[in-house]
Amino acid sequence: MSEKNNQSEEIVRSFLSLLRLEKSARQARKLDELQFIIANETRHILFYEQATLWVTTTTGKNRVRVVSGISHPDTSSPYFQHLHQLLDAFALTEEAKLIVELKKENFSSQFSITWDETALQNPLWCPFINSKGYMIGGLMFTRESEWNQAEISQLQFLVDAYAHAWGALEKRNISWRNRLNRSLKILHNRTIRISIALAIVALMFLPVSQSVIAPAEVVPSNPHIISPPVDGIVKEFYVQPNEAVEKGQRLFSLEDRDIRNNFIIAKKALAVTKANYKSTVQKSFTDPESKARVPVLKSLLEQKEAEVAYSSDLLKRIVILAPEDGIAIFSDHNDWLGRPVLVGEKIITLANPTATELQIWLPVDNAINMEADARVRSFLNVNPTHPLEAVLRQFSFEAQASPDEILSFQLRASFTDKTAGPRIGLKATAKLYGDRVTLFYYIFRRPMAGVRRFLGW
Repeated sequence: MSEKNNQSEEIVRSFLSLLRLEKSARQARKLDELQFIIANETRHILFYEQATLWVTTTTGKNRVRVVSGISHPDTSSPYFQHLHQLLDAFALTEEAKLIVELKKENFSSQFSITWDETALQNPLWCPFINSKGYMIGGLMFTRESEWNQAEISQLQFLVDAYAHAWGALEKRNISWRNRLNRSLKILHNRTIRISIALAIVALMFLPVSQSVIAPAEVVPSNPHIISPPVDGIVKEFYVQPNEAVEKGQRLFSLEDRDIRNNFIIAKKALAVTKANYKSTVQKSFTDPESKARVPVLKSLLEQKEAEVAYSSDLLKRIVILAPEDGIAIFSDHNDWLGRPVLVGEKIITLANPTATELQIWLPVDNAINMEADARVRSFLNVNPTHPLEAVLRQFSFEAQASPDEILSFQLRASFTDKTAGPRIGLKATAKLYGDRVTLFYYIFRRPMAGVRRFLGW
């Protein structure tokens, strides 16, 4: 008698667990919450080692969403890739809408290797069918022992409840569309539709300032280019990049070996020429031939003196000095040491840190008509919430490749606030304002240009 009572109590407990699980599923407020309950809480009424919940996408593919006991399954792993192939293949069969045990025989021979790769143990297929008869997802249980009919009967009841709760949550998720449709019912009135259309047409003639956005950079306004006065090899730097320098301070020097040797040779040649000249002058008083050589030696002496003066001047110029105060802007000095340079080649840019302006690269496709002193707003990358006002002062007529290798026009704009010039080298985004045009032209300028290029007008 007690054994029958225990069996009855076990049946009642199992039934109550089933009802509680169904209630939890129907009370889920989000689809993610419901999927977690389905994959993990079903264990209260059914023993399984792993439950895999998949979702049928709009393209008809079945993709794993939740795996019991795993918070974030790596669905890109080889195991899940093979599992996706099996799910997609079985979903096309006639038994796909029934709760069935999957066997290797359920699949064609081309999936034999895929089945072996997954190594599923007694998989049980449990599809979720919505009220319209479409499969929206399902569960696949695996365990070592086989399944009995009593467990499958329980699952049939529970799977129907899961599918119903799933469908209800999906309808709730798209309910905003219904609310939007109700709010748009006012457009069914023909008079209102015409009024809205006329208002849109009138709005298209609203005058607005044409504007365009382009990349920009803060650069010195009147930089002083420092270049070597003679051809040579960079020997040493006396300043660091972006270091403040004073007028007359040493910047860098060139290799002086050849120039110094030439200077020494020129001095010795001068000494020899000077001795010959003096000796010839003394002889010229008694020797007519020596007297005739005096003018030639004098010219040669002047030539040697000029060579010495030239070599001496070169020695003084191999150390380059700063012509004014400023910031020495150049790349790493290691890039220059030992490198041959030519006269006029830019090595250092000496700039006044307070005298800055905006250099803008306006792509050719974005070019608009702009007058002199056009308004420019710059948004520095380091502080985009505080735009700086500037005025356009230069617009190149010929396009050239920008640092980003985009065919662009180079523009220069002066900051209106001279006391708050940003630091040289900062990147920014510039917004340039052009002529006033209609809103229609402002919106459709780029599309119309694209159509013209396509049609060849």
